[in-house]
Amino acid sequence: MLFGLFSKKDHLHYQSKGAKHLAAERFADARVDFLEALKLCPADATHDESAIRQGLELAGNRLGELNLQEGEHSLNAGELAKAYDHFTLAAELAVDHGIKSKAQAGLARVQQPGGAAAAGASPAPPAAAQPAGGYKEHGGGSCTSCGTHGHSAPAQEITETDLSLEDQFFLMVQPLPGDLPARYAALGPQFTKAYLLIHDGNDAQAFPILQEMLLSGENDIVFYELALIMFRAGRLHESEALLNRALSLNPTNAVCCMALVQLMAGGQRFPEAIAAVERMLELGILVDQAQFMLGELHELSGDEPRAIEMWSRALEIPSVAKSAAERLVPILDRQGRKDEVKYLAKKYLKGCC
Repeated sequence: MLFGLFSKKDHLHYQSKGAKHLAAERFADARVDFLEALKLCPADATHDESAIRQGLELAGNRLGELNLQEGEHSLNAGELAKAYDHFTLAAELAVDHGIKSKAQAGLARVQQPGGAAAAGASPAPPAAAQPAGGYKEHGGGSCTSCGTHGHSAPAQEITETDLSLEDQFFLMVQPLPGDLPARYAALGPQFTKAYLLIHDGNDAQAFPILQEMLLSGENDIVFYELALIMFRAGRLHESEALLNRALSLNPTNAVCCMALVQLMAGGQRFPEAIAAVERMLELGILVDQAQFMLGELHELSGDEPRAIEMWSRALEIPSVAKSAAERLVPILDRQGRKDEVKYLAKKYLKGCC
């Protein structure tokens, strides 16, 4: 969990959103976010790509299961057009072969002579009178990104697809950099509980759990999560102190480094924030993001020439090159440097400028 004072929307942004939507059973929204994350994921980020594909597969399978349930419901009610649409969507969205097989079997039952009568249901009304569409989740998200329409599944059917706490936790920590997902997972069930409580906004319940964990030994991750609670409570000095304690234990904890920089930047302490990012570069911590952030910090501090220099260096890093070009183009355009703008647009932005 980063504090998020900067709003750069890269693949990790959408990957994290997808994980949160999965945990909230908003499977259609999760699928859309994971697809966007996959589109933005750099070619060399193989670990992230694997986690994104795993989330995408889980979202597709959950949607497949829900459409199977809706297909059976519609078939038993004699609504053949709806049943056909639900079974078709289940087959398209699911990755699991078992779900696909059940969907194909459902389609065969719909298409066989007698249709609903063969399934023991009353005869279907004319297909033209039946609105077609896929499963629509509570909250308004449909089971495909194109916004099909249909009726909501009964609540008891939705609960059958609930993610376990372990699954929620696993998906939510996967976007964390480096070895942090494994380290988070190794902290045990009490930490998992506290982490999920923080995600749900229940800081008051999470706080004593984390404090109790520190009684058995100091831990940089626990300090970081406590710092997040303090930050959200507006207790910024305590948050900063906790981050510094975390970094004294583990100077290479990437999320602590990022959070400290963002906390300083939020307080307009740009020289300190810049120095902290430069330390990240020296230690090889999130080098791509650090280089990009240097441009942001110099721009926020009013030093446009240094911002241009930092973002120009970021152009050499594939994972942030496009974002750096997007920030450089309007600045260079204002300065009348048309040739450079055209070059950046052609090379990094596919000529969109």
